[in-house]
Amino acid sequence: MPLTAYSISDKVERDVDQVLTRLSVQFGQPYTSVEAIPEAWRVFLRSDLQCPSCFVQGAEVVRSAKKAGRAGRQSFFRFTNPGHKPHCDFGGTDTANTVPENLVAFGKARTPLTRAVRQLVCTGIEKGFFSQASIRDMREWFFNKKVQSLFDVTLDSRIIKWLCDLDQASRQASRGLPPGVDLTPEIAAMPDFDWSAEAAKRVLVGDPRHQETMVAIQHQRIHWFGEVGERITSLARRFHGRTVFDPTLLANEYRLTCSLAEFIRYNYAPLKGTVGASGTVSVLAFSALLLHIRGWNISLAISDFAKIAAVAGHSNQNLGNVMGLNPFHDYLAWTGLKKIQDLNIEMPENTIKSECLAMRATLRAEFGLPPEANPASS
Repeated sequence: MPLTAYSISDKVERDVDQVLTRLSVQFGQPYTSVEAIPEAWRVFLRSDLQCPSCFVQGAEVVRSAKKAGRAGRQSFFRFTNPGHKPHCDFGGTDTANTVPENLVAFGKARTPLTRAVRQLVCTGIEKGFFSQASIRDMREWFFNKKVQSLFDVTLDSRIIKWLCDLDQASRQASRGLPPGVDLTPEIAAMPDFDWSAEAAKRVLVGDPRHQETMVAIQHQRIHWFGEVGERITSLARRFHGRTVFDPTLLANEYRLTCSLAEFIRYNYAPLKGTVGASGTVSVLAFSALLLHIRGWNISLAISDFAKIAAVAGHSNQNLGNVMGLNPFHDYLAWTGLKKIQDLNIEMPENTIKSECLAMRATLRAEFGLPPEANPASS
């Protein structure tokens, strides 16, 4: 249930108030409230407006109910006949008055960065480099890509934690005894002997699948550490058993978009000094738009950007009231999830940490050493 809809006749995107104000002029009737829309207007809206994600028609205008003590929310559009297509960003009942994570409201300019991007978008439209129809066409291109490349999420959400423990054990194992050197009573008696390293080495050597997993992860160049890993875990838990878009289909487009976003960051004064500008959704969305209209030719896209940047600053800001698209939202996390899932890693019953602690206790017992009070902390 989107906040905006695309007008086929005007080739622009508008929210409810903008649509009804426009119809008031077109039909020569005053627009008083959402509840008092003439039937002729409703008939026109059902045939003229499209969902900004899946592009079905049949729009109805809905005014959000006010809640006691709270300001009324913005009115929105509902598409119930024939209804949204499968995998539409607005197909769920929880999408009213929200902007999906992969869409970008170019009209909002709450920070210096978003104001700078909005100015670029408005200038690009005003100078004819692209239009609201171009932005709409890009969203349709992405939607078609999405529905043509889907996969079911089956990844166990615990796998990232297990991989982190495996990686830590691998690092510890590198500090163990060199290959061919046996653990002797003299070595075991050393007060500072690294039992964690030796235990980790034996756990990894004892199960070749652990080493095979690490080699496969490195070979596939999978991003799974830090925030990306946390996001993979969250997505695997949230979407388990559901069908989602396979982002690996857009690997080349992602690489080009990141390159263009970096160029814009370092070569456009209003964005210089903004932390991580190339990674923000608005810059990525604008970069993807420039590339899409140029057939993903980065040379042509940079040329267009240079011309837009040279005259940006005085355009009609209302032209930016359009929903842009960042087709690479959570790209690294989704790509990592898909690649890890494709490895078909079987989640072991025991954690790597528990295996290492058990091995550590076994080794010490072999040499007659007492159990450690708190081996996990050393």
